[in-house]
Amino acid sequence: MVNFRASFLVARVVVVENEKVLLVKHQDGKKVAWVFPGGRVEENESVAAAAIRECKEETGYEVKLNGVCYIQEYDIYYVTYFYSTIIGGKLALGSDPELPKNRQVLKEVKWIDFKDLKNYEVYPKKLAELIQQKDFFNCLIPIPETFL
Repeated sequence: MVNFRASFLVARVVVVENEKVLLVKHQDGKKVAWVFPGGRVEENESVAAAAIRECKEETGYEVKLNGVCYIQEYDIYYVTYFYSTIIGGKLALGSDPELPKNRQVLKEVKWIDFKDLKNYEVYPKKLAELIQQKDFFNCLIPIPETFL
């Protein structure tokens, strides 16, 4: 018998402007994490389309995806991070449409200075370090037009 491992896809955006990064605070009980905007890819949705949709839902911003800048595998899911540019919208804390109002985990959305990142529980930590390197975004993986 073949072992089957269920997994799902997650799409997130990395938006950097003037040495600040856009992050969303997730809090469930006492657990707090600052993460790049994004979420689960829905059925019949591309990873790229999910990244754009999730950013809008969580932050109020419309973004253009410039390329893949980071990929991470966890036990049951895979996360693709897209370096992105804001093309519209207005900063506003969104909500998770799958959760009832009294169980929302999105608590705050804000721009955080690179110099202050060490004061936040940012996940993934490695990506938070990498985005601060001057040439990090010069090596993006292009997104095929069929994905957009």
